[in-house]
Amino acid sequence: MDIKVNTQRASKLPYYIIALIVLLGVAVAIKQVWQYGRSEVTLSASELVMSKVQKGNFTVSVRGNGILVPDKVEWLSAGGDAKVAQQYLKAGNHVKQGELIVLLSNPRLKQSLTEAQWDLSAIEAQLMAEKVSDSSRIKQLKSTILRDKLALQGAQNEYQAHQELIATGAVSKLDFQRAKITLDQAEQGYLASKELLSETEKTHQANQQARFARLNQIKNQVAQIQSQVDDLQIKASMDSIILTVPIEVGQHVTTGSNLVKLADHKALIGEIQVPEIQIQQVKIGQTVRINTQNSQFMGSVSRINPAVTQGNVQVDIAFSEPLPADARPDLSVEADIQVAKLENTLFVSRPLFSQSQTATSFYKLDPDGGLAHRVKVEVGQGSTSHIQIINGLEEGDTIITSDPSRFDSYPTFSIN
Repeated sequence: MDIKVNTQRASKLPYYIIALIVLLGVAVAIKQVWQYGRSEVTLSASELVMSKVQKGNFTVSVRGNGILVPDKVEWLSAGGDAKVAQQYLKAGNHVKQGELIVLLSNPRLKQSLTEAQWDLSAIEAQLMAEKVSDSSRIKQLKSTILRDKLALQGAQNEYQAHQELIATGAVSKLDFQRAKITLDQAEQGYLASKELLSETEKTHQANQQARFARLNQIKNQVAQIQSQVDDLQIKASMDSIILTVPIEVGQHVTTGSNLVKLADHKALIGEIQVPEIQIQQVKIGQTVRINTQNSQFMGSVSRINPAVTQGNVQVDIAFSEPLPADARPDLSVEADIQVAKLENTLFVSRPLFSQSQTATSFYKLDPDGGLAHRVKVEVGQGSTSHIQIINGLEEGDTIITSDPSRFDSYPTFSIN
Protein backbone atom coordinates (compact mmCIF):
# COMPACT_ATOMS: atom_id res chain seq x y z
CA MET A 1 0.00 0.00 0.00
CA ASP A 2 1.33 3.39 -0.87
CA ILE A 3 1.69 5.90 1.98
CA LYS A 4 1.59 9.57 1.11
CA VAL A 5 4.16 11.72 2.81
CA ASN A 6 3.50 15.48 3.06
CA THR A 7 6.63 17.59 2.86
CA GLN A 8 6.94 21.36 3.42
CA ARG A 9 9.81 23.58 2.26
CA ALA A 10 11.77 25.22 5.05
CA SER A 11 10.91 28.84 5.50
CA LYS A 12 13.55 31.27 4.47
CA LEU A 13 14.56 34.59 6.14
CA PRO A 14 13.19 37.59 4.39
CA TYR A 15 15.58 39.02 1.89
CA TYR A 16 15.58 42.48 3.52
CA ILE A 17 16.90 41.10 6.83
CA ILE A 18 19.73 39.32 5.07
CA ALA A 19 20.52 42.47 3.16
CA LEU A 20 20.58 44.53 6.36
CA ILE A 21 23.03 42.13 8.02
CA VAL A 22 25.28 42.26 4.97
CA LEU A 23 25.19 46.05 4.92
CA LEU A 24 26.10 46.27 8.63
CA GLY A 25 29.02 43.94 8.13
CA VAL A 26 30.22 45.96 5.19
CA ALA A 27 29.87 49.18 7.21
CA VAL A 28 31.90 47.78 10.09
CA ALA A 29 34.54 46.54 7.69
CA ILE A 30 34.69 49.89 5.95
CA LYS A 31 35.03 51.69 9.30
CA GLN A 32 37.82 49.38 10.40
CA VAL A 33 39.61 49.85 7.10
CA TRP A 34 39.12 53.61 7.41
CA GLN A 35 40.47 53.69 10.95
CA TYR A 36 43.39 51.50 10.08
CA GLY A 37 44.11 53.75 7.20
CA ARG A 38 44.24 56.76 9.53
CA SER A 39 46.67 55.18 11.99
CA GLU A 40 49.99 53.47 11.66
CA VAL A 41 49.68 51.24 14.73
CA THR A 42 46.90 49.33 16.45
CA LEU A 43 46.87 48.39 20.15
CA SER A 44 44.54 46.27 22.22
CA ALA A 45 42.41 48.09 24.79
CA SER A 46 43.48 45.51 27.39
CA GLU A 47 47.05 46.76 27.09
CA LEU A 48 46.16 50.35 27.96
CA VAL A 49 45.18 52.19 31.12
CA MET A 50 42.57 54.89 30.62
CA SER A 51 41.03 57.60 32.78
CA LYS A 52 38.14 60.04 32.45
CA VAL A 53 38.46 63.76 33.11
CA GLN A 54 36.42 64.73 36.17
CA LYS A 55 35.27 68.06 37.60
CA GLY A 56 35.01 68.84 41.28
CA ASN A 57 37.07 69.55 44.38
CA PHE A 58 40.64 68.32 44.12
CA THR A 59 43.18 67.99 46.93
CA VAL A 60 46.76 68.36 45.75
CA SER A 61 49.09 66.17 47.79
CA VAL A 62 52.70 65.07 47.73
CA ARG A 63 53.49 61.55 48.80
CA GLY A 64 56.62 60.36 50.56
CA ASN A 65 57.88 57.38 52.50
CA GLY A 66 59.80 57.36 55.75
CA ILE A 67 59.89 56.20 59.34
CA LEU A 68 58.79 57.31 62.78
CA VAL A 69 61.66 58.38 65.00
CA PRO A 70 61.80 59.58 68.62
CA ASP A 71 61.73 63.32 69.06
CA LYS A 72 63.64 62.96 72.35
CA VAL A 73 66.60 60.57 72.47
CA GLU A 74 69.12 60.28 75.31
CA TRP A 75 72.33 58.31 75.66
CA LEU A 76 73.34 57.09 79.10
CA SER A 77 77.12 57.02 79.33
CA ALA A 78 79.77 55.77 81.73
CA GLY A 79 80.93 58.28 84.36
CA GLY A 80 84.35 56.60 84.66
CA ASP A 81 86.37 53.51 83.84
CA ALA A 82 84.52 50.38 84.92
CA LYS A 83 83.51 46.85 84.01
CA VAL A 84 80.00 45.79 83.06
CA ALA A 85 78.88 43.64 86.01
CA GLN A 86 75.24 42.96 85.12
CA GLN A 87 72.61 43.87 82.53
CA TYR A 88 69.06 43.87 83.83
CA LEU A 89 67.13 45.04 80.72
CA LYS A 90 67.55 44.79 76.96
CA ALA A 91 66.59 46.71 73.83
CA GLY A 92 62.84 46.92 73.43
CA ASN A 93 62.06 46.98 77.15
CA HIS A 94 59.94 49.84 78.46
CA VAL A 95 61.41 51.49 81.56
CA LYS A 96 60.29 53.98 84.18
CA GLN A 97 62.44 56.88 85.30
CA GLY A 98 64.99 55.68 87.86
CA GLU A 99 64.74 52.01 86.90
CA LEU A 100 68.08 50.14 86.93
CA ILE A 101 69.25 48.96 83.50
CA VAL A 102 72.98 48.16 83.81
CA LEU A 103 75.26 47.73 86.81
CA LEU A 104 78.97 48.62 86.50
CA SER A 105 81.81 47.63 88.82
CA ASN A 106 84.93 49.57 89.89
CA PRO A 107 86.58 48.24 93.11
CA ARG A 108 89.21 51.02 93.15
CA LEU A 109 86.51 53.67 93.06
CA LYS A 110 84.71 52.10 96.00
CA GLN A 111 87.99 51.88 97.93
CA SER A 112 88.62 55.57 97.21
CA LEU A 113 85.18 56.36 98.57
CA THR A 114 85.88 54.42 101.77
CA GLU A 115 89.20 56.22 102.29
CA ALA A 116 87.63 59.61 101.63
CA GLN A 117 84.88 58.86 104.15
CA TRP A 118 87.56 57.93 106.72
CA ASP A 119 89.34 61.25 106.05
CA LEU A 120 86.05 63.07 106.46
CA SER A 121 85.36 61.38 109.78
CA ALA A 122 88.90 62.21 110.99
CA ILE A 123 88.70 65.87 110.02
CA GLU A 124 85.28 66.18 111.64
CA ALA A 125 86.64 64.70 114.88
CA GLN A 126 89.66 67.00 114.73
CA LEU A 127 87.46 70.02 114.16
CA MET A 128 85.30 69.07 117.10
CA ALA A 129 88.36 68.71 119.36
CA GLU A 130 89.82 72.02 118.21
CA LYS A 131 86.49 73.71 118.67
CA VAL A 132 86.23 72.42 122.24
CA SER A 133 89.85 73.50 122.94
CA ASP A 134 89.29 76.99 121.54
CA SER A 135 86.05 77.31 123.44
CA SER A 136 87.80 76.35 126.67
CA ARG A 137 90.62 78.82 126.00
CA ILE A 138 88.14 81.64 125.41
CA LYS A 139 86.27 80.78 128.58
CA GLN A 140 89.54 80.94 130.54
CA LEU A 141 90.36 84.32 129.04
CA LYS A 142 86.92 85.64 129.89
CA SER A 143 87.40 84.41 133.44
CA THR A 144 90.76 86.18 133.59
CA ILE A 145 89.17 89.38 132.30
CA LEU A 146 86.51 89.17 134.99
CA ARG A 147 89.19 88.68 137.66
CA ASP A 148 91.25 91.57 136.30
CA LYS A 149 88.17 93.75 136.17
CA LEU A 150 87.45 93.07 139.84
CA ALA A 151 91.08 93.74 140.70
CA LEU A 152 90.88 97.03 138.84
CA GLN A 153 87.77 98.04 140.70
CA GLY A 154 89.48 97.18 144.02
CA ALA A 155 92.57 99.21 143.08
CA GLN A 156 90.39 102.14 142.06
CA ASN A 157 88.54 102.06 145.41
CA GLU A 158 91.79 101.81 147.35
CA TYR A 159 93.40 104.66 145.42
CA GLN A 160 90.34 106.84 145.93
CA ALA A 161 90.39 106.15 149.66
CA HIS A 162 94.12 106.96 149.91
CA GLN A 163 93.52 110.12 147.91
CA GLU A 164 90.92 111.30 150.46
CA LEU A 165 93.05 110.40 153.50
CA ILE A 166 96.40 111.75 152.38
CA ALA A 167 95.24 115.35 152.99
CA THR A 168 94.57 114.58 156.66
CA GLY A 169 97.87 112.81 157.11
CA ALA A 170 96.17 109.51 157.90
CA VAL A 171 97.98 107.86 154.96
CA SER A 172 101.62 108.32 154.19
CA LYS A 173 102.74 109.58 150.85
CA LEU A 174 104.49 106.25 150.22
CA ASP A 175 101.29 104.27 150.71
CA PHE A 176 99.47 106.66 148.40
CA GLN A 177 102.07 106.10 145.66
CA ARG A 178 101.82 102.34 146.14
CA ALA A 179 98.02 102.57 145.68
CA LYS A 180 98.57 104.55 142.49
CA ILE A 181 101.01 101.93 141.13
CA THR A 182 98.60 99.14 142.04
CA LEU A 183 95.82 100.96 140.15
CA ASP A 184 97.99 101.42 137.07
CA GLN A 185 98.98 97.74 137.11
CA ALA A 186 95.32 96.71 137.44
CA GLU A 187 94.36 98.88 134.49
CA GLN A 188 97.18 97.48 132.34
CA GLY A 189 96.29 93.91 133.32
CA TYR A 190 92.60 94.41 132.49
CA LEU A 191 93.37 96.00 129.09
CA ALA A 192 95.89 93.26 128.28
CA SER A 193 93.36 90.55 129.12
CA LYS A 194 90.72 92.15 126.91
CA GLU A 195 93.19 92.52 124.06
CA LEU A 196 94.28 88.90 124.43
CA LEU A 197 90.64 87.75 124.32
CA SER A 198 90.01 89.79 121.18
CA GLU A 199 93.09 88.37 119.43
CA THR A 200 92.23 84.86 120.55
CA GLU A 201 88.68 85.17 119.17
CA LYS A 202 90.03 86.44 115.84
CA THR A 203 92.50 83.58 115.70
CA HIS A 204 89.74 81.12 116.60
CA GLN A 205 87.52 82.53 113.83
CA ALA A 206 90.33 82.34 111.26
CA ASN A 207 91.13 78.78 112.32
CA GLN A 208 87.46 77.86 112.09
CA GLN A 209 87.25 79.21 108.54
CA ALA A 210 90.34 77.26 107.52
CA ARG A 211 88.98 74.11 109.17
CA PHE A 212 85.59 74.51 107.50
CA ALA A 213 87.30 75.06 104.15
CA ARG A 214 89.24 71.86 104.66
CA LEU A 215 86.08 70.11 105.82
CA ASN A 216 84.13 71.29 102.77
CA GLN A 217 86.96 70.17 100.54
CA ILE A 218 86.81 66.68 101.99
CA LYS A 219 83.01 66.68 101.81
CA ASN A 220 83.11 67.70 98.15
CA GLN A 221 85.66 65.00 97.47
CA VAL A 222 83.44 62.42 99.17
CA ALA A 223 80.38 63.68 97.31
CA GLN A 224 82.21 63.53 93.99
CA ILE A 225 83.41 59.99 94.57
CA GLN A 226 79.98 59.02 95.90
CA SER A 227 78.44 60.40 92.70
CA GLN A 228 80.86 58.33 90.64
CA VAL A 229 79.92 55.25 92.65
CA ASP A 230 76.23 56.03 92.16
CA ASP A 231 76.89 56.40 88.44
CA LEU A 232 77.92 52.75 88.38
CA GLN A 233 74.18 52.11 88.51
CA ILE A 234 72.91 53.07 85.06
CA LYS A 235 69.29 54.09 85.57
CA ALA A 236 66.65 55.36 83.17
CA SER A 237 66.55 59.15 83.03
CA MET A 238 62.92 59.21 81.83
CA ASP A 239 59.93 57.01 81.09
CA SER A 240 61.04 55.55 77.78
CA ILE A 241 61.86 52.56 75.62
CA ILE A 242 65.36 51.12 75.35
CA LEU A 243 66.56 51.39 71.75
CA THR A 244 69.95 49.74 72.14
CA VAL A 245 72.42 48.50 74.76
CA PRO A 246 75.73 48.20 72.84
CA ILE A 247 77.67 46.45 75.64
CA GLU A 248 78.18 42.97 77.08
CA VAL A 249 78.65 41.68 80.61
CA GLY A 250 82.36 41.65 81.46
CA GLN A 251 83.21 44.38 78.95
CA HIS A 252 85.51 47.19 80.06
CA VAL A 253 84.13 50.69 79.44
CA THR A 254 85.85 54.05 79.70
CA THR A 255 84.66 57.49 80.72
CA GLY A 256 82.03 58.75 78.30
CA SER A 257 81.34 55.37 76.68
CA ASN A 258 77.75 55.09 75.45
CA LEU A 259 75.95 52.36 77.37
CA VAL A 260 72.20 52.70 76.82
CA LYS A 261 70.14 54.59 74.23
CA LEU A 262 66.69 55.69 75.41
CA ALA A 263 63.81 57.21 73.49
CA ASP A 264 60.56 58.74 74.62
CA HIS A 265 58.22 56.39 72.75
CA LYS A 266 55.28 58.73 73.35
CA ALA A 267 56.98 61.63 71.55
CA LEU A 268 57.60 60.55 67.96
CA ILE A 269 58.06 62.53 64.75
CA GLY A 270 58.00 61.41 61.14
CA GLU A 271 61.08 61.63 58.91
CA ILE A 272 59.67 61.54 55.39
CA GLN A 273 61.67 61.45 52.14
CA VAL A 274 60.06 63.62 49.44
CA PRO A 275 61.34 63.60 45.82
CA GLU A 276 63.29 66.78 45.10
CA ILE A 277 61.13 67.48 42.03
CA GLN A 278 58.09 67.94 44.32
CA ILE A 279 59.66 69.58 47.34
CA GLN A 280 58.97 73.13 46.07
CA GLN A 281 55.28 72.53 46.83
CA VAL A 282 55.89 71.58 50.46
CA LYS A 283 55.66 74.32 53.11
CA ILE A 284 55.94 74.48 56.89
CA GLY A 285 52.58 73.91 58.60
CA GLN A 286 50.90 71.91 55.82
CA THR A 287 48.61 69.08 56.91
CA VAL A 288 49.94 65.53 56.56
CA ARG A 289 48.13 62.18 56.67
CA ILE A 290 50.32 59.33 57.95
CA ASN A 291 49.51 55.74 57.02
CA THR A 292 51.07 52.84 58.96
CA GLN A 293 49.12 50.22 56.94
CA ASN A 294 47.20 49.44 60.14
CA SER A 295 46.06 52.96 61.06
CA GLN A 296 46.04 56.55 59.91
CA PHE A 297 46.60 59.78 61.83
CA MET A 298 47.23 63.45 61.11
CA GLY A 299 50.26 65.67 61.54
CA SER A 300 51.86 68.78 60.08
CA VAL A 301 55.14 69.72 58.41
CA SER A 302 57.51 71.06 61.09
CA ARG A 303 60.87 71.20 59.25
CA ILE A 304 62.25 70.90 55.73
CA ASN A 305 65.88 69.87 55.36
CA PRO A 306 67.72 72.31 53.06
CA ALA A 307 69.93 69.55 51.63
CA VAL A 308 69.12 66.99 48.92
CA THR A 309 70.26 63.42 49.54
CA GLN A 310 70.07 60.85 46.75
CA GLY A 311 67.32 62.75 45.00
CA ASN A 312 65.17 63.21 48.11
CA VAL A 313 64.62 65.91 50.72
CA GLN A 314 63.84 65.01 54.33
CA VAL A 315 60.67 66.53 55.75
CA ASP A 316 59.94 66.28 59.49
CA ILE A 317 56.34 65.73 60.59
CA ALA A 318 55.08 66.74 64.05
CA PHE A 319 51.97 65.23 65.64
CA SER A 320 49.47 67.10 67.80
CA GLU A 321 47.15 64.17 68.53
CA PRO A 322 47.78 60.93 70.45
CA LEU A 323 49.48 58.31 68.29
CA PRO A 324 47.89 54.90 67.66
CA ALA A 325 49.03 51.82 69.54
CA ASP A 326 51.09 50.49 66.63
CA ALA A 327 53.23 53.65 66.41
CA ARG A 328 56.80 52.94 67.50
CA PRO A 329 60.35 54.02 66.60
CA ASP A 330 61.62 52.95 63.15
CA LEU A 331 58.12 52.02 61.96
CA SER A 332 57.84 52.46 58.17
CA VAL A 333 55.05 54.83 57.13
CA GLU A 334 53.61 56.55 54.07
CA ALA A 335 52.77 60.24 54.14
CA ASP A 336 50.39 62.34 52.04
CA ILE A 337 51.26 66.02 52.40
CA GLN A 338 48.26 68.18 51.48
CA VAL A 339 49.82 71.13 49.64
CA ALA A 340 46.63 72.72 48.21
CA LYS A 341 42.85 72.39 47.93
CA LEU A 342 41.35 73.26 44.53
CA GLU A 343 37.60 73.74 44.15
CA ASN A 344 35.45 73.15 41.02
CA THR A 345 38.35 72.25 38.77
CA LEU A 346 39.09 69.62 36.11
CA PHE A 347 41.40 66.77 37.06
CA VAL A 348 42.31 63.31 35.88
CA SER A 349 44.37 60.32 37.01
CA ARG A 350 47.98 61.30 36.58
CA PRO A 351 49.48 59.91 33.36
CA LEU A 352 52.84 58.23 33.65
CA PHE A 353 55.82 60.62 33.45
CA SER A 354 53.61 63.74 33.55
CA GLN A 355 54.87 66.76 35.48
CA SER A 356 52.95 69.52 37.24
CA GLN A 357 52.70 73.09 35.96
CA THR A 358 53.74 72.28 32.38
CA ALA A 359 52.42 72.25 28.82
CA THR A 360 52.38 68.68 27.59
CA SER A 361 50.41 66.30 25.39
CA PHE A 362 48.09 63.38 26.17
CA TYR A 363 46.35 60.83 23.99
CA LYS A 364 42.59 61.46 23.97
CA LEU A 365 40.14 58.83 22.77
CA ASP A 366 37.46 59.45 20.18
CA PRO A 367 33.90 59.23 21.50
CA ASP A 368 33.58 55.70 20.08
CA GLY A 369 36.95 54.66 21.60
CA GLY A 370 38.39 53.41 18.32
CA LEU A 371 41.14 55.99 17.88
CA ALA A 372 43.46 57.88 20.20
CA HIS A 373 44.74 61.31 19.13
CA ARG A 374 47.59 63.29 20.65
CA VAL A 375 46.32 66.62 21.95
CA LYS A 376 48.08 69.50 23.63
CA VAL A 377 47.16 69.94 27.27
CA GLU A 378 48.12 72.49 29.93
CA VAL A 379 48.27 70.95 33.39
CA GLY A 380 48.37 72.63 36.80
CA GLN A 381 49.10 71.27 40.21
CA GLY A 382 49.39 67.55 40.67
CA SER A 383 49.35 64.99 43.44
CA THR A 384 50.69 61.49 43.45
CA SER A 385 47.59 60.03 41.81
CA HIS A 386 45.87 62.96 40.05
CA ILE A 387 46.72 66.12 38.14
CA GLN A 388 44.80 69.32 37.44
CA ILE A 389 43.72 70.13 33.86
CA ILE A 390 43.97 73.83 32.94
CA ASN A 391 43.32 73.68 29.21
CA GLY A 392 43.00 71.17 26.37
CA LEU A 393 40.51 68.68 27.83
CA GLU A 394 36.90 68.76 28.97
CA GLU A 395 34.88 66.92 31.57
CA GLY A 396 34.11 63.40 30.39
CA ASP A 397 37.06 63.12 27.98
CA THR A 398 39.00 59.85 28.20
CA ILE A 399 42.79 59.81 27.96
CA ILE A 400 45.52 57.18 27.99
CA THR A 401 47.44 57.25 31.31
CA SER A 402 49.69 54.20 30.83
CA ASP A 403 53.30 54.14 29.60
CA PRO A 404 53.33 55.97 26.21
CA SER A 405 56.67 54.60 25.06
CA ARG A 406 54.98 52.16 22.62
CA PHE A 407 53.03 54.82 20.75
CA ASP A 408 54.44 58.26 21.56
CA SER A 409 56.04 58.52 18.12
CA TYR A 410 52.59 58.39 16.44
CA PRO A 411 50.09 61.25 16.49
CA THR A 412 47.21 58.75 16.22
CA PHE A 413 46.76 55.03 16.82
CA SER A 414 43.89 52.54 16.65
CA ILE A 415 42.42 50.64 19.57
CA ASN A 416 40.84 47.20 19.26
